[in-house]
This record gives sequence, C-alpha cells and structure tokens, in this order.
Amino acid sequence: MMSNLEEYLENVCKKNIGISAIIVVGNEGLPIASFVDKNTDRTLIAAICAALRWIGKQFVGEIIAGNLKRILIDCSNGAILIQPLNHYGILIASCKSATLLNELDIELIQSFFSSNPPDSVNSIIM
Repeated sequence: MMSNLEEYLENVCKKNIGISAIIVVGNEGLPIASFVDKNTDRTLIAAICAALRWIGKQFVGEIIAGNLKRILIDCSNGAILIQPLNHYGILIASCKSATLLNELDIELIQSFFSSNPPDSVNSIIM
C-alpha cells in the first residue's frame, strides 16, 4: 500500500508542474511517503512542519479552543500546505499557487491511514 501512496504523490506532482513537492509525515516528525526533488531534504522539512503543526495547534487552542484544520503559508512565489491526516500523520505540499492544492485528493491520502492504521509510525517507516 505504501508504494500506492508514493505513486499517487508522484503522479500528482508530474501531472501538475506547479506542485513541486509532497511529503506525508508521521506525528513523530518522520517522513512516511514523499515525492520531492533530489536536492530537497525531506527529513528536515518533515521535522520543521511537524513543529509548525504543533505550534499552530497550541496557538489555535489558546486563542479559540478549536481544532487545527490546516496551515497555509501563501507567499508571492508559492504556497505550502500543512494539514493533519487523521491521528497518524501530516500532509505537506509545496506548489507555485495555492489554487493547485485543489488537485490533491486529501481523502485518498487519508484513506491510506484509515485502512492501515499503524501501531506506531515507526512500524511503517523502512
């Protein structure tokens, strides 16, 4: 099933030239599946985004006591989406425009975790 998720991520990036990288990260901050160029340190990005998610979650909790749905960083030269996937992971997508994020089938990516919930993220990282 892991290869199916990685194949999906690769197909999305190749189909949409503006989406340059997608990483699915476990709650522990380690990458589970990704499609990034060879010059990208996916482990570093995964750890930074896991930390950002935690900070965002704490911020939202303090301010409005709600659940964090996603973090969207929208800049003049691109956008980064950080979104929780169930209780097991985080989706990170980098693209040239936030509108390209509509091409992601987030429910499909979430279904990977729904059908195969790991005992620990470490059990699915090889």
